[in-house]
Amino acid sequence: MNVRGGLTALAALVLGACGPSQISLSIKSPVGTNMGRPLYMLVRQVDPKQYANEAYSEVAARVGVPDETVLQTSVIYPGTVQRFQVKAPKAGSVAVSFLFTAPDGNWQLLLSPPLTRSVDVELATSRILRESSARGDEGEDEAPAASEEKAPAAPAVPEGFKLPELPNPLGGGKK
Repeated sequence: MNVRGGLTALAALVLGACGPSQISLSIKSPVGTNMGRPLYMLVRQVDPKQYANEAYSEVAARVGVPDETVLQTSVIYPGTVQRFQVKAPKAGSVAVSFLFTAPDGNWQLLLSPPLTRSVDVELATSRILRESSARGDEGEDEAPAASEEKAPAAPAVPEGFKLPELPNPLGGGKK
């Protein structure tokens, strides 16, 4: 490998380590979400200051007329769990907005650098109920260590104990 090829490979390695190339979104939408009606999810690159001051109507307008900041637009159906892969921007924050018919509470979330590789979102009737994310750090995929405590042992069956015979529902009992 020549020097130029080695530098290109090194640059790719360093840039790849800065953050994920894709963000996995898992959206859990119970049956009553948005009063049982589908809703839009809009994923876009944002400036955090702009995000803080944007009105719902400004965000909703981007569904019909997306600009260069829009990374993905999808329809979320109530009663489903939907999974999406969104290309992560090279720099900046990402907003995930849910356009409820009548939002009541938190309707969008901000993912700030370093971006997470996966985000799980659970929706409620007209707001985001909860969100959890997993960074691309090593070791985070491991489950927490189980407690060393053991469950109590089941009581021993008394000697000579026999379960009573159940009647046969199809008839044909003992003669």
